[in-house]
Amino acid sequence: MRLEKYLVLCGVLSRRKIKKAILEGRVTVNGATEIDDSKDIDEDNDIITFDGKIPKFKSLKYYIMNKPAGYITAMEDKNKKTVADLLPKYIDKNSVFPVGRLDKDTEGVLLFTNDGQLSYNMAYPDKKLEKIYFAELDRDISESDIKKLETGVVLDTGYKALPCKVEVVSKKAINITVVEGKYHQIKKMLKAVNNKVVYLKRIQFGNLKVDDIELGEIKEIMREDILI
Repeated sequence: MRLEKYLVLCGVLSRRKIKKAILEGRVTVNGATEIDDSKDIDEDNDIITFDGKIPKFKSLKYYIMNKPAGYITAMEDKNKKTVADLLPKYIDKNSVFPVGRLDKDTEGVLLFTNDGQLSYNMAYPDKKLEKIYFAELDRDISESDIKKLETGVVLDTGYKALPCKVEVVSKKAINITVVEGKYHQIKKMLKAVNNKVVYLKRIQFGNLKVDDIELGEIKEIMREDILI
């Protein structure tokens, strides 16, 4: 098995961070520092250490959370509440990480796993994984605004967002489907049409939904439940 894959399955870090950690010399194989993430290892006989400790090989786990507002998408932070604070005690916080990002004041679907390959696939731009958000707005949205959003608006950063889909829920509420995840993207897209998001919830991430999960709760799912 490749060294990188082994460490992903141990759940020590996300796939991208593991590559960096290996290059930084934080991993040893049988006592020698190893900086080649593609090195073949014998997981049953070789002694692998990460930051001086032997990581435990873990089976792949998948959980979805209905994230409430007020928590940042991180596993630790010295000053702010994180989604890790909401994980039940039976989940080892060192063995999973969140996939994708939700802003502090945004609610909705958040996936936790120790499957680095899945995390990479879900975040990879070419996959164009659909994310659907329910947004309540400060003012009525017009047909003209919807056409601009669906065509692709230019954000205040100068970046032109990819075309999206907009479903009108009410005069001041929409479901908006995007296939990218720029920082504060939905808020910036609405700002581009002179509107403001006053409430935001991700109601679908790929095929994952949290219809049956209370706000702040988490549920274990199977890999086959994630259609990617």
